[in-house]
Parts: sequence; structure tokens; C-alpha cells
Amino acid sequence: MRDERSEGHEPLVLLVEDELGLRKLMVMILEDEGYQVIEAANGAQGLVRLQEVKPALVITDYMMPELNGCEMVRAIRRNPAFDDVPILMMSAALPQQIQGRELVDQFLPKGTGLQALVDTIRKMINVGK
Repeated sequence: MRDERSEGHEPLVLLVEDELGLRKLMVMILEDEGYQVIEAANGAQGLVRLQEVKPALVITDYMMPELNGCEMVRAIRRNPAFDDVPILMMSAALPQQIQGRELVDQFLPKGTGLQALVDTIRKMINVGK
């Protein structure tokens, strides 16, 4: 597994989102902010991507087919290799409806303003350095 968080690399973000249109929009936003992005359409694909690289940040949706965001986060948290990788969860579900939310470092509702999203991502990546 390559650790993409070393100096000289643009920070790598793993984006796990099943809605294609939203995923493509998020990729565009993240790339415009100077991040490399690797995509996954569900939690199972996200775990496969994590076997390939160690990102500076994982952004995941909650409600997805195959393996939802919380199930994926539980699997990530069981692996000590990813102890220092922050996780941002975004969802249209109410925070109190999300079981396992305490396992993520930050939660944002879908529809959060662009600047607030970008600021949160920057802070999470900088803390992880």
C-alpha cells in the first residue's frame, strides 16, 4: 500500500459516494482545491481502494448499497494501519439516525455550503499531518 501523505504529493482523498452526479461534483471541487481523488461507489469498493493507497482523508456517504458508510468505517477502524487517517461522513440522514457516527472524526449534512465543506477538509487533512 502506498502512503500518499508524504511531502511532495498533493494530498490524496478517498471519496466514497454512490450517487454518481454528486461524486463527480465532489471530485471536481476537491481537484480544484489541489487534492488528488480516488473514487469508490460503495463501502466495499472503498475498502478495496484502501488496500492500494493510504489517503490523507476518507470522505464517505452513509447510505450506500453493498456496504454502508458505518460498516466501512468500522472495518477501517479495526485496521491499525489507518489509525491516523481522519474520516469525514456526509449524509442526508439526521445525525441521530446514524449508528456508528461516533467512529468518524467529523460529520457534515449533505447540502453543507461549499466553503464550510472545503474548510472542514483542509482542517482535517492538516491535523493529520
